[in-house]
Amino acid sequence: MFLVVLIVSIYAEKYKVSPMEDLNIISGIGFDINKEVNGNVQYSVPFSIYGFKSKGKSGLPITTKKASSPGENIERTSSIIMEKSNTIGDTREERQLKSSKAYTIGTEKMAIIGEEQAAYGILNMVNILFSNANINDSDIFSVCKGKAEDILRFKVEGYPSSSDYMEGMIKGATNYNFLSLEYNLLNIYITLDSEGKNLVLPYLEVKDNNIFYTGMALFKGNKMAYVLPMDESKIMNMLREKKGKGILTLQEGPDKYINYDAMVKRKVKCNKIEDKYEFNIDLNFRGDIIENTLYKSINKESEKEFEKLMGKKIEKMCYDFLGKMKNVYKIDCLNLGMDAVAQYGRETGVDWNDVVSNADIKVNVVVKIDNIGKGQY
Repeated sequence: MFLVVLIVSIYAEKYKVSPMEDLNIISGIGFDINKEVNGNVQYSVPFSIYGFKSKGKSGLPITTKKASSPGENIERTSSIIMEKSNTIGDTREERQLKSSKAYTIGTEKMAIIGEEQAAYGILNMVNILFSNANINDSDIFSVCKGKAEDILRFKVEGYPSSSDYMEGMIKGATNYNFLSLEYNLLNIYITLDSEGKNLVLPYLEVKDNNIFYTGMALFKGNKMAYVLPMDESKIMNMLREKKGKGILTLQEGPDKYINYDAMVKRKVKCNKIEDKYEFNIDLNFRGDIIENTLYKSINKESEKEFEKLMGKKIEKMCYDFLGKMKNVYKIDCLNLGMDAVAQYGRETGVDWNDVVSNADIKVNVVVKIDNIGKGQY
């Protein structure tokens, strides 16, 4: 018994165990900048902090600091604590001087980068976070329209904080829009340090009194260069990610269409002929017909026709996007440079954005139907 008490005491002191009421528990972190007239930049780092209130059986808050009884429950709310300074590190000490509680590290659900901060550059932000051993490197990162502070302050009905809502939104979006979930701190750090790769992050905005996932922020180096709308983001992710899941539609009129719920797998082959690169992207789709008003009945003949027509439509979508990528964005959105580096070696000194923008890129699409549903009527 003495040994147990001793061990518990040592570890309690080591890990500084405290009641949650005595801590500022972070739900989300924001990163903004304010540019001054003289050219200097002031960093603004808002924290979304959970608040906890004990409620009795009557639903009224309990103000005394006693342990919750079986008839009580905990209500979670959130508030914003923000500090500004000339460096991101300085905001930490300034923030603590104005707070009566210590801050937890590693509990945050989201990290939101304001649009102006993203365009200015995120390297210093990533470095200070990654050098902290207590940080949660699986945090989801996103860029927001306007200020991060504003979207963190936004109240979503039924959620203790907007960070909880945004985390669920980004995780759930992988089911239907060919979106990935590789938007965490570790992935950002690796991408920024890898030859032939460019970073993309979810782009969120507040409109119509709600938060929406409206596209993808495309980075060139550590600076955001463009915001892609969701229709382009969907195609980009088909061509960029190793696999994804989403819904595609073949439509001939308002009431004549087919919805195709499919999984896509991507493979890339790279060839170099003299100084010219050639990339072949194979996209293999397999999925189910979830709605059909185009064919009176789906048989083997109509299945083959649908697979052919859908394949041609996807190819056109891909080539339209590639044309815009090569001539407008002029950025390797698809990380094709990474495939070239893997095959022909790194540190060649070439600009992979320029190489890919001038490369011959071919897309080969194969569409297959697995199921057509339980029946037709």
